[in-house]
Amino acid sequence: MCTDGFNMLSAKTMVFVTGIIRRTESPLKLRFRQAITWGITMLTVILADDDYLVKEILCDTIPWSELGMEVIGLAENGQEALELCMERQPDILVTDIKMPFYNGLEVANQLMESGMRTKTVLISGVQDFNYARLALNVQAAGYILKPIQLKEVVSVLKKVRDAIEMEFQREQVLKRLEQQLEENMALMRDKFLNQLMMEQVGSDEELQERLDYFRLPFQAGQDMVVAVAEIDEYDLKVKNKGVERVHFFNFSIKNLIEQVLDNYQAGICFTTARENEFVILLSGDYCHEMRMAQIFESIEQLLLEFDGITISIGVGHCVSMEAASLSYNRACNAIGYKFYTGNGSIIHINDIADSNAMGTLNDMNGSAKLGELQKLLLDEIKMGNKPRVKQALEQYGMLLTGATQLSQDYIRGLFLELIITAYREICETEGESAEVTANYSTSMESIMRDETLTDIKKHVSAMLLCIADYYGAKYNKKHHVLVERIKNYVNQNYMDNISLADIANEIYMSTSYLCAVFKRETGETINEYIIETKMGSAKKLLKNTKMKVHEIAEHLGYENAHYFSYSFKKYAGETPQQYRNKQQLG
Repeated sequence: MCTDGFNMLSAKTMVFVTGIIRRTESPLKLRFRQAITWGITMLTVILADDDYLVKEILCDTIPWSELGMEVIGLAENGQEALELCMERQPDILVTDIKMPFYNGLEVANQLMESGMRTKTVLISGVQDFNYARLALNVQAAGYILKPIQLKEVVSVLKKVRDAIEMEFQREQVLKRLEQQLEENMALMRDKFLNQLMMEQVGSDEELQERLDYFRLPFQAGQDMVVAVAEIDEYDLKVKNKGVERVHFFNFSIKNLIEQVLDNYQAGICFTTARENEFVILLSGDYCHEMRMAQIFESIEQLLLEFDGITISIGVGHCVSMEAASLSYNRACNAIGYKFYTGNGSIIHINDIADSNAMGTLNDMNGSAKLGELQKLLLDEIKMGNKPRVKQALEQYGMLLTGATQLSQDYIRGLFLELIITAYREICETEGESAEVTANYSTSMESIMRDETLTDIKKHVSAMLLCIADYYGAKYNKKHHVLVERIKNYVNQNYMDNISLADIANEIYMSTSYLCAVFKRETGETINEYIIETKMGSAKKLLKNTKMKVHEIAEHLGYENAHYFSYSFKKYAGETPQQYRNKQQLG
């Protein structure tokens, strides 16, 4: 059909059409057109003209495929053109202005008002210059004058195609930017929240605008509470993990906390530039302590089930949203008290006493008390007296536990000084011990890493008891030898009326030291051991010899036989003669 119409053209038109040169496009333009063609397939075109020959010529002579276009419909009047456009949604409408029912301008105007993005190319006679002005009103993409020159048509279509390409590229860029904006929304939200924790953010109107933009469930002016959470023993949790795994761990913890907050619709959680800091914003009813406790308990339980994780939380004051930075600062102060309260603590800033708890250590009496405990500890350690070491260390720890006005580093330093002094003392007096040195290195590393006073005291206690064990083992061996010397002297000289002074002179030690060591090592006094030895010998003599009682008394060093009999009855529960008679009857 199109071919017959083509044959009916005048010879002049035939020469013009057949003389069209299809020049090769530049590589840059070709890439643009291919990108558009591949991205949105072929551009679709509807041709509308009440002149049958014009439609046929345009249909058959324009290199549509080379232009990246295809004709998907032909219309004979304005109404048909409008219906086809509404149905097929073409990219381009090439239409004559003068047509029955609706003219081309009316069709273009209705397409524009309907919101369709179809580009309109208007065809008009030379005499209709007023249409050019109207074409601007309907935002026509091109204007072709009759008589139609195919070269001009191709040029106009290329311009329209380029315009569509530019719009498509602009839309793609905008979509990509919108996508990137959405992908970075979480980071932008956290940046805003971090700023909110540092300072007041503008007026109420500005604050509300940002809250709405970041889709945060808060209202400017409403009450809220900031809580700061920390994973207990965080360094051990992330030790030897790469950066990627650490970020994934923190991301997982944050999501778990947010899961609980979402379930209760209680607030939000975000992280800051500080490692191991999870900020929780609570609003509404969850500003009350009882409701807060419910949230925190659920978070603790979920983290414990997730990976055996325990968490400590510091809670700030209830403030308005504009004063969030104040509540945040108080929450940071509260979480610092975890050093004294231990892991798994929930510390409200209101619960922290403002009294000068450390006044006793800042005055002379307090310092003297601390010094006395330090000296007592070192003395008991050197004596190897572990129960007394534990008792003194407990008193030392209790004194420092109340010292909340002293910095954590200062308190840590006092404990470090304690074990350094004890270690130096044993090295200077006893030389280095491999076991003590190994425990010393481990304890120092642990104390420097410990997050709480409870953990510090535990590692200090282990180190000091290790040193006490060393002294105790040494003294036990030394005291064992001393006790044996005392016993040997008594066993060899019990028949003489020996005294403690005699034993002390023989062993070259004070009587008080001898008595203390002997009592601690054997559970009895030296005098009791002397009497026990004499009475044991008396029993053997009464049983195995015919010596008279006064002879046995004299043999054992008693000057008075009656005193011997009295001592024997007190020791054995019967007189010497009663004991002998019973042995003979047996």
